[in-house]
Formats: sequence, C-alpha cells, structure tokens
Amino acid sequence: MIPPVQVSPLIKVRPPCRHPAPLRASAGRAGPGMAAAAAERRARPCLLSPQFTRYSALLVGMIYGKKRYDYLKPIAEEERRIEAEEKKKREELERIAKELAEASEDSILK
Repeated sequence: MIPPVQVSPLIKVRPPCRHPAPLRASAGRAGPGMAAAAAERRARPCLLSPQFTRYSALLVGMIYGKKRYDYLKPIAEEERRIEAEEKKKREELERIAKELAEASEDSILK
C-alpha cells in the first residue's frame, strides 16, 4: 500500500490508485521468462476513484427514481380516482340488488 502524502498537518492526500495491467500471453514465449515479465509489468493509474464511481451511480439512481416517481404519481392518482368511482357504482348496484332480494322475500305470495 502506498503511504499517504502529507500536504499540510490537517490534510492527507493519497496518490492515484494503481491497478496492475492485464497479462498478455504471447504464443511464442512461455517459461520462466514469462514470470519475470509479469513481475515487471507496470501499473496504470485509475482515472476515477471507486468511491467516486459508487456515489455517482447512487446519485444518478436517486435522480432517476425521483423523475420516475414524478412521472408515475399522476397516473396512479388517476387510477385510484377511477377505482373509487367504480367502487361506489358497484356498492350502489349491490345495495339495490340486496333491496330487491329482500323485497322479493317479504312477499305475501310465497
């Protein structure tokens, strides 16, 4: 691990992270020279910190979720309003059917 570089007594800054470059197998070379080449390969610097990438993805997800919620909210409200109207109509029809059933049961002409 690379030790942090001290810029001031209060701030510590790390140099950019380095990941090893991928191995490239060549068809013509194999053997002990390959291990030495692997040990000597150079590390390339990261362009972005993994933490920056993680929080950027989180922020993008939150923004997308907010936009999607704002898009779907009026549609859901309209569906709930229509469902409430249908429920009132259905309950009214059930009430009328129940009254008719009770009226036919109370008939003297059974």
